[in-house]
Amino acid sequence: MNKLFLSILVVFLWKAEAQTSALPLADSLYAIGNYQKAIELYQNSSSTSAVTYQKIAQAYQATGNIGLAINNYEKAIQLDQELIIAKSNLGKLYYQSRNYQLADSLFKKLVKNYPKNPDFYYRLGLAKEQLDDTTAIQDFQKVLEFDENHQKTLYEVAKYHYRKKNYQKVEELGEKALLSYPENTRMISLLAQNAVALKNLVSAKNRFEQLIGFNQKSVFIHFNLGSCYFNLKNYEKAYEQFVKVIQLEKNHLQAFLFAGKSLNELERYQEAAEFLKVAVLLADQPVDEFYTAYAVSLQKREQFKKAIENFKIALEENPQNYRAQYELAVCADNYYKDLATKINYYQLFVRKFQNEPKTKYYLYLAKNRLSDLKEQQHLAKN
Repeated sequence: MNKLFLSILVVFLWKAEAQTSALPLADSLYAIGNYQKAIELYQNSSSTSAVTYQKIAQAYQATGNIGLAINNYEKAIQLDQELIIAKSNLGKLYYQSRNYQLADSLFKKLVKNYPKNPDFYYRLGLAKEQLDDTTAIQDFQKVLEFDENHQKTLYEVAKYHYRKKNYQKVEELGEKALLSYPENTRMISLLAQNAVALKNLVSAKNRFEQLIGFNQKSVFIHFNLGSCYFNLKNYEKAYEQFVKVIQLEKNHLQAFLFAGKSLNELERYQEAAEFLKVAVLLADQPVDEFYTAYAVSLQKREQFKKAIENFKIALEENPQNYRAQYELAVCADNYYKDLATKINYYQLFVRKFQNEPKTKYYLYLAKNRLSDLKEQQHLAKN
């Protein structure tokens, strides 16, 4: 009997030792990234402690299995309400899996119990944002009371002020963030948009150029930088950026349109026509601006008949497109031989837009040409 008891005791101690040694091995496997094997060892151990569930959850989280990670964090917390790391990670996973209400509830409790932890306020603010809770800004401001250089929070607060059109406040927060983290591309992007809103094209251009300098490439960045160049009349650089947009998104209608417009300004009319032709084809609904730009490129290459056709299409789409109406008269002037026909086109333009202040320059040109044509008509009759 003594020998049997001794044998049972030895086996029991051996199993206990094996279970005890399995946990450090599992920890080692987790540390070197062998998460699945670590999970197996944790699950096969005799321990069903809160810490074990937390470790299993962390391993699942590392593999991207959010559902099982959440499940095991919840088990850990049920066994031990003091597992703060488990609660924080669980809240983040609730947010990641779009369970914003659960994230909000959990971080509210963490903020109440740990009122000096800035990360808990930040996470609570994020959850509130998704729930359209207007008090989110108060939580973000609370973060800055504890950590004035908290980059993610500075961005969230700046974004809030951007939406409220407090553009000067956005500048202040952005500059503060960049002082301690000059490579903060999210903030640079927001500052670029802020500069556009302020109509500060030079500042916007510089910010978008910064983003490209940090190897940021996107349709948004290239198109907006191209638009800045275009409005600053740097048409060569504008064209280059619009081409880069097209390389990233081959059916980007606005990029084709403005690439063509840029080439028109550079007097590269034949190339412009190719881009503008694609812009017209891509339009879900014919838009007068596309046809006008395309017609201008045809006009500059003295393809007057085709240009007239496209100006007329533009005017069908928008009868108040004064540029299309004026250029149509110019095209008719060049294409038709009959003086009365030429005069009619210019007179139509003057009648339609004589009371429009923005057409003053074109009215001046049209009236001068009308005067010349009427004189020619008078001399021809005599």
